[in-house]
Amino acid sequence: MNIYHAGDLFDFKHLSGNLLLSDAIRKVSRGFYRTVLPQNAEGNQLRNTSIRNGDLELVMSCHLALFNFDGTDLDSGTVVEFMIAKMLDIPCVLLRTDFRNAGDQSVCGDPWNLMCSDYPRSLTVRIHAMNLYHQCGTGSDGLNAYLDEIASQVISGLDRVRAMPSLFHGDQEKAGEVYSWVVRACGNELDKLLTRERIAQIVKEKAELHLLA
Repeated sequence: MNIYHAGDLFDFKHLSGNLLLSDAIRKVSRGFYRTVLPQNAEGNQLRNTSIRNGDLELVMSCHLALFNFDGTDLDSGTVVEFMIAKMLDIPCVLLRTDFRNAGDQSVCGDPWNLMCSDYPRSLTVRIHAMNLYHQCGTGSDGLNAYLDEIASQVISGLDRVRAMPSLFHGDQEKAGEVYSWVVRACGNELDKLLTRERIAQIVKEKAELHLLA
């Protein structure tokens, strides 16, 4: 299954961290989960709506999604992508490795703004990055163990969310209507990437993988 892997991608730590985790997920799942990194598709071109449209096309076409929800304030682009995924009832895992508390929720709630919590077919995976880092040890062996453990917990979350029932209840026609509506709502030529034929193909593929049931 293809996993849209979203998060910050503005510096060395973001880019390399995303890639390392994506590779670990593919390895630990033995290729069952294949991550799709938007940073590999964007390149170094002019920052304009075409990048937004390309990322949204990836969100809509992927089978599940993984969102890095780190930082004292969540990355705004990642939040937008998460909201698009929820409008389409895409199963999502929210990964928090940042051990700092932030947001306006109660102590037992998620450590971010409450408007980003408690959506259907979504699961939070919280990992204390510093504690796990020291448990695994330093050096290349420690780094591999560190990544494998994070990947294992993410994979467990992905397994759980894809087993959650869909709001579409197997209705492919309704799913196609919702996807088409979201494309029109986003506007700005997204429909050139996500034509009715492309949407039909995406919906059919997800139905065959039992993700709309």
